[in-house]
Amino acid sequence: MLRQNLRYKILALLLAVALWFYVIITQRNALETQAFTVPVEMRHLSAKLIASVDPPRVRLFLRGTPQALESLVPLPAAYVSTADITPGTHTVEVAFVAPADVRVTRIVPQTVRVTVEPIVTKAMPIEPNIVGTAPSGYILGEPEVAPAQASASGVRSAVARVRHIVVNVDASYIRLDTPQTNELRAVDNDGAPVTGVDLSPTRARVTIPVQRMLSYQAVPVVLRTVGQPAAGYRIVRASVSPELVTVAGEAQRLRDVSSVPTVPVNIEDADTDIHRRAAPLSLPQGIISVSDSQVEVNITIQPQPE
Repeated sequence: MLRQNLRYKILALLLAVALWFYVIITQRNALETQAFTVPVEMRHLSAKLIASVDPPRVRLFLRGTPQALESLVPLPAAYVSTADITPGTHTVEVAFVAPADVRVTRIVPQTVRVTVEPIVTKAMPIEPNIVGTAPSGYILGEPEVAPAQASASGVRSAVARVRHIVVNVDASYIRLDTPQTNELRAVDNDGAPVTGVDLSPTRARVTIPVQRMLSYQAVPVVLRTVGQPAAGYRIVRASVSPELVTVAGEAQRLRDVSSVPTVPVNIEDADTDIHRRAAPLSLPQGIISVSDSQVEVNITIQPQPE
């Protein structure tokens, strides 16, 4: 009797262990659905095109065992095929390649908007942009840029905004014609950076000849105007302040400088006085002003006497 009870107990234990293994295996193989947010990438896009996707991310609903879903981290991106796409805006279906033991049940959204533009290239001269002030006692010559040109590439709308390709050169660090190599920048008409374009090359070397100032001289400022006052009006008085400026340069060039004109001040159709208008000096090449770079202009305009 005791042996028979022991046999039943052993059998019950074996059944319990088998049942436990069955439950564990069943739970491990149970399928579940999880949601993942992934980016959308473009595949097979022509090198002559550039595209953007809206929205840039989608939500994937994947079904599989817990072990299979856990193995997906990090999750690959969803994608759209742009092999035969043309410039314009298109609605394209999103795809995702899931492993063999995982099934895609849903993609939200199922389609995305793809905007495609052709890549264009525009060659432009590289313009040096001198910042800072040259060391005291030095005068700067004409900048030399190498290479002389650069290309701006990108979508047509972005490249069209590029008006200048510039490279900054700091005059305060210029010594004995030592070149500076700096990054190029694409800017618009207002000097603001233009984004979305690639420049080639990305850097340029600028060399500015440097000479010591040999002579100084005080010369009068001559006011230049352009245009005529309004009909029936005349200029009664015109003056600049200061009337004298100190200029510097090589002695041979400075001997030919007896006065310095202003940049022309526009008085076309003027019928009122001009008070304290700033007018830059128009300096000859190789000559700089060491006192004032501009003067204050005052012009009195009155009706013609009857």
